[in-house]
Amino acid sequence: MQFDDIEQASLELIAELIKWPGAVIAVDTEATGLNVASGEDICIGVSIATVVNDTAYSHYFPFNHPEGDNCSSEVIFALAELLEENLNTLLFVNAQFDILSLETIGIYTENANIIDVSAMAHLINENKPYNKGLDSLAQYYLKEPGKVKDLDIDKEKKTGWKNTTWQQMWDYAVLDAVSTWRIYEVLRNTQQWLEVKDIVWPHKQDLIRVLLSMKRHGVRIDVQLAEEYVHKGVQEMAQIEKELGINPASPKQMKKLLIDDLGLPVVKQSTKTGAPSFDKEAMLAYDLMLEKLENPVAKRIKEFRGWQKAVSASYRPYLDLVGMDGRLRCSYRLHGTATGRLSCAEPNLQQIPKTSDKPWNGKVKECFIPEDGYVLINADFSQLELRLATAYAGEEELKEVFNEGRDIFTEMSKQLGMSRHDTKTLVYSMQYGAGEQRLMNAFGVDKATAKQIRQNYFNTYPHFRRLNERCTAKVEQTGEILIWSGRKRHFENRNEAYKAMNSLIQGGGADIVERIMVKCFQELEGPECRMLLQVHDSITFEVKESVVPQYIEKIRTLMEDVNAVTGDVNFDVRFAVEVDNWVPEEDGK
Repeated sequence: MQFDDIEQASLELIAELIKWPGAVIAVDTEATGLNVASGEDICIGVSIATVVNDTAYSHYFPFNHPEGDNCSSEVIFALAELLEENLNTLLFVNAQFDILSLETIGIYTENANIIDVSAMAHLINENKPYNKGLDSLAQYYLKEPGKVKDLDIDKEKKTGWKNTTWQQMWDYAVLDAVSTWRIYEVLRNTQQWLEVKDIVWPHKQDLIRVLLSMKRHGVRIDVQLAEEYVHKGVQEMAQIEKELGINPASPKQMKKLLIDDLGLPVVKQSTKTGAPSFDKEAMLAYDLMLEKLENPVAKRIKEFRGWQKAVSASYRPYLDLVGMDGRLRCSYRLHGTATGRLSCAEPNLQQIPKTSDKPWNGKVKECFIPEDGYVLINADFSQLELRLATAYAGEEELKEVFNEGRDIFTEMSKQLGMSRHDTKTLVYSMQYGAGEQRLMNAFGVDKATAKQIRQNYFNTYPHFRRLNERCTAKVEQTGEILIWSGRKRHFENRNEAYKAMNSLIQGGGADIVERIMVKCFQELEGPECRMLLQVHDSITFEVKESVVPQYIEKIRTLMEDVNAVTGDVNFDVRFAVEVDNWVPEEDGK
C-alpha cells in the first residue's frame, strides 16, 4: 500500500486503533543491526498488524531511514501510547530484540502484556518445527513458503538499510507483522496453548523481562586476556599438529589416530556410508575414553581438542561479539532445547566451565570482570537435578543425606561400592537415561560389566527404577510427560520413552531456576545488585563491593527456598546453593 503522506496516514491509523483498547497487535521492527541493546544500532521502522472490529489493519512506520521520508516524533509519541498504555497484547516473534529495538526510539513496553510467538510455539510443540523462527513457523502453521528470497533486500539489510526508503521496505516489513499475527491466530485456540496460557505463560513473560534486563546490562569482558588466549591457543594447536604429523581437527585423520593407532572402538557409524563417525556425539564418547588412556598421543589429542573448543567457542567469540562499551550481550532463548532449559547464543555462555585446571579453559571465567566498584558473585544450585529426582522418587535414605547436609556422592559411593569420581559419573549418566552402551563408553568396560553396573544402581536405589519405569510407561501410553510447572514435554517418537525421566527432572530443574531468577530479580535488582548471567543451574550477579556479604546471604536465602516458587507443588528435600566469587580466590588471579 502506498500513501501520499505517510505521516498523516500513520496518525490516522493510530487514532483509529486507540479506540479499541485490549487489541492483539503483532509488532516487528527493522533496525540498522543486531546491537540494539548497547545502542550501537537503532530502530529504523516499526510494522504492526491486527484485526479489530472485524477489520484487518497492517502498517509500516518509518522513523530513521537514511533515504526518503520518515515519520515525525509526533507519530512516535502516538505509537508509544498505542503500544504502552492501551491494555493491548503485543505479539513478537523475537520479543527481546524487538522490545530493545523499540526502546532505541523511546517506546517502552514494560507494562504491556506480551507474547513471544516463538516461545508460544515451543510450549505447544517443542519438536516441530525444529526452528522457531518466523519463516519456519509460517511454513509449518500457515503452509506458506515464508519470505521469498530477495537479493536486493538481503544486500540492503546487510548495510543497515542505508539506501532503502519506506516505500521499498513496506512489503518486506509488513509481511513479518502479518505473518506473526496469523500464526498466533492458529496457535491461540490449540488445546496445548489453552492448557498452559494461564499457568505457564505468565511466568515466561516475567522471565522475558528478566532476560531483557540482563541484556541491557551485559557483562564486562577482559579483552586483553581473551586476545592473549586466542594467540596462545593457535600456537598450541599448531605445535600439537606438528608433533602428531596430522590434523586432529580432520574427521578423516581422526580414524587413524583414534581407531588405528590407539585401538579405540568404533562408537558410531555413518548411516550413509557405514564408515566410523566422528561427529559431536561420537567425540563426546571418545573424549571420555581419552581421559582414561595413559598415552602421550591421547594426551596431545585431548589437549588439541581442548584448545580448539576454548578458542572457537569462548575466547574468539568474546572478542568478535563484545560491544563498543566493552560488555558482552549474549542472547538467551526460551525455545532452544527440547527439555525446556534456556539456550544461549552469540556467544553460547552456557559453555563456561564452572572451574577448571586445564590450561586451555582455565582462564575462561577470568575473561568476565565486574564493573569498577563491583564484584561478580556466582550462586549455583548444588545437585539440583539429583535432589529433584530424589524428591520425585521418594528415595528416603538420600533425602536424609541431603537434609543433613552430608556429601551425597561420598555417601552414594559407599552404597554402590565405587569411587566417588565413578559414582558421580554413574549418577549423571543415569539421570540422562544412559543405557549399556553409554556406560561402556563412560567406564571403558564391556557390555556385561556395563549391564552389571546399571543393575547395581537400580538395586541400590529401587525407587529411581520405579520412577524411571513410571515415566517411561507414561510416555509410551500418551506421548507426553507433565512437568511440575504445568508445562509438558512431548515425544513424537515413543521409542524415546526412556528419556522421559530425564525430561521430568531436567525440565523440572530448568523451570525451578527460571522462577528463582524472576524472584531474585523482583527482590534484589537495583543499583547495588544486578543479574548478569544464567548458566544452567547457576545465576551470576554483579554486586557493589561494600554490600557483598549482605547480598550473599540474601541470594542464598531466596534461591534455597525453592518451594516458595513452586505453587501448590512441594518438594520434600532440602535444596542447597553455593554462593561465592565468580572466580574463587584460590583459583583466581
